[in-house]
Amino acid sequence: LTTGHSFSRKVIVSVPSPKPLPEKDAQALLARLRREGVLRSAASVGMDGGRGFLPTGVEPLDRALGGGLPRGRIVEVVGRVSSGRTAFLFLVLASATSRGEQTVLIDPEDGFDPAAAALAGVRLERVLWIRPSRSLDAFRAADLVLDAGGFGLVAIDARRATRDARRASPWPRLSLRAERAGSVLLVSSERPEVGTFAATVLGLRRNAAGWAGPSTSLRAGPSPLLLERLDVRIDVLRSKVGGVAGPVRWASSSARRRSTDAA
Repeated sequence: LTTGHSFSRKVIVSVPSPKPLPEKDAQALLARLRREGVLRSAASVGMDGGRGFLPTGVEPLDRALGGGLPRGRIVEVVGRVSSGRTAFLFLVLASATSRGEQTVLIDPEDGFDPAAAALAGVRLERVLWIRPSRSLDAFRAADLVLDAGGFGLVAIDARRATRDARRASPWPRLSLRAERAGSVLLVSSERPEVGTFAATVLGLRRNAAGWAGPSTSLRAGPSPLLLERLDVRIDVLRSKVGGVAGPVRWASSSARRRSTDAA
């Protein structure tokens, strides 16, 4: 049926407004929600969102960060070659695995040394070592393990991977995935790459190195010069979850020295 007239009809629905709770009932409801943990104040939750921190093993740094590396966030560690980044990675892996946490190391450079990591205290049975053949596959691997969940620490050696990721940045996506998983996403690179998506940025710089040898013996002959100690300065370049920015001194002993002390 077609007509040349149009009709409009207004329908008014009257919804009664809810009655306000009496003051005593409202206070009782708030008290019950607090007891059950549903309602929490910002002070009780903390700026980390209540997820907590992963201690690094460097006590002055953990104090400066308010407890350690924030869970559910991206933490970027930057430093030039021989600045102590690998030793710091071993330290964090050892801290996480010694607490019974499962960890992931995404290593597109294929430079991970399991023997040295074990000497540094890393429990290798709790490390999933991924060696992607292509650099961009490192970020795809991070997507998969963060979506799977259950990992306290996911570390990416991003020296080569970030060169191919500048056209389409993976960091917004990985930041959301790390937050959902509650994992520390540790990105190690020679220069800052993550940008504002990194909640914490640590800058490592070598201060001094201690060497052992060379020594000469009639039986064994001359011994090689070996790195025994590395003094590293750690600068908290950014911290969105609290803590005090500033430099921290860290003395890293070589795996050779630790194995000798253990013996």
